[in-house]
Amino acid sequence: MAASDLNEPNAFRPVPRTGVIYVMTEAARLGFSYGHPDWANLGQGAPETGPIPGAPDRIADVSVDPRTSEYAPVPGMLELRVAVAELYNKRYRRGMKSQYGPENVAIAGGGRLSLSRLAAALGRTHVGHLIPDYTAYEELLELFEMFTPIPIPLDPERGYQATAADLRTEILHRGLGAVLFSNPSNPTGRLVAGPQLAAYVEAARELDCYLLMDEYYSHYIWDSAASTSGSVSAGVC
Repeated sequence: MAASDLNEPNAFRPVPRTGVIYVMTEAARLGFSYGHPDWANLGQGAPETGPIPGAPDRIADVSVDPRTSEYAPVPGMLELRVAVAELYNKRYRRGMKSQYGPENVAIAGGGRLSLSRLAAALGRTHVGHLIPDYTAYEELLELFEMFTPIPIPLDPERGYQATAADLRTEILHRGLGAVLFSNPSNPTGRLVAGPQLAAYVEAARELDCYLLMDEYYSHYIWDSAASTSGSVSAGVC
């Protein structure tokens, strides 16, 4: 190595790979590629098995009007936001006086981008995050200096569960303005549903604390007692 290389300024930091990104990168390094006969991706939505007999035809292509292929609205296309709001109303808010509209919906290109936008919008406050939880959260919360991340360790002897009373205590004692967690939890499988979920939401409302609930795995619910719709969301509260 030349002496000049040792003095070369580097404005970039090493960025760790976590979760699915880490697994897929390592698999590719060992020979994985889509369509390879010796490999299969058993992650979400995979492996691809082709059309399901009797199912509606799949959309194979989408026509894009070049006049509308410029920048989209920051919160997403209005038509899509309307459709998402209607989906949540039909799935979770039937018969409720309060209904979602497009003003309650923002669209982003993936979970990490959604969380990054959310974190970038937070002001000077304390943000609690449960431990253990999705590995990308810790790195995400360290990138933004506007707020202070506060880790909240959960007890494995209690199944990594936190009651609504526990949540109230954390919010009050730590001065939390927001709490971030995945539901169901990745990787513990901890689920907050039914009366417990309603109590979480009520505690947050009463104490003026935002619940930043990552519901990416909300359809991975196998307990029929926890969900009658096959999924869990704070949208029911």
